[in-house]
Amino acid sequence: MDVQGRPLAEWWQRLVAILIDLVILAVVSGFIRYGIVPRRNGSNGFFSTNLDGRHVIAGLVTFVIEMGYFALLNGSEKGQTVGMMALGITVRDESTGGRIDPQRAGIRIFILYPGILIGWIPVLAQISGLYTIVVALSPLWDKKREGWHDKVAKTTVIKVR
Repeated sequence: MDVQGRPLAEWWQRLVAILIDLVILAVVSGFIRYGIVPRRNGSNGFFSTNLDGRHVIAGLVTFVIEMGYFALLNGSEKGQTVGMMALGITVRDESTGGRIDPQRAGIRIFILYPGILIGWIPVLAQISGLYTIVVALSPLWDKKREGWHDKVAKTTVIKVR
């Protein structure tokens, strides 16, 4: 239970919610990335080891979109992304049970998913992916079901239905 006596979200609800969000963002970001960094002569486009200015621009544009998505939606009055709405869960302030602001929501997602910024850089993308898996699993061994990202941002995720 949170400070207002509301039930905490289950770990699997949190996982499915973020997967829904990542699928939505992958579609949007994919169109943008491949519009900026088209595939040529058998290369794999955006995830090429031949980085140039287009890769940097595509990485920054998708970072702004993805960070904005999580920061603005989790930092809103409802405190829910599309995935969280689908699963009936919301992010709340750990001490008051109220909403969080977009800045805290941005910090929270960056701690969970640093690939949001560096996912376009070879090798760093894989390292950040492994880190994200560990952070995503961290609510499993926490008695308050908080992930490391929740602890840093001082948030909790609760059920709303």
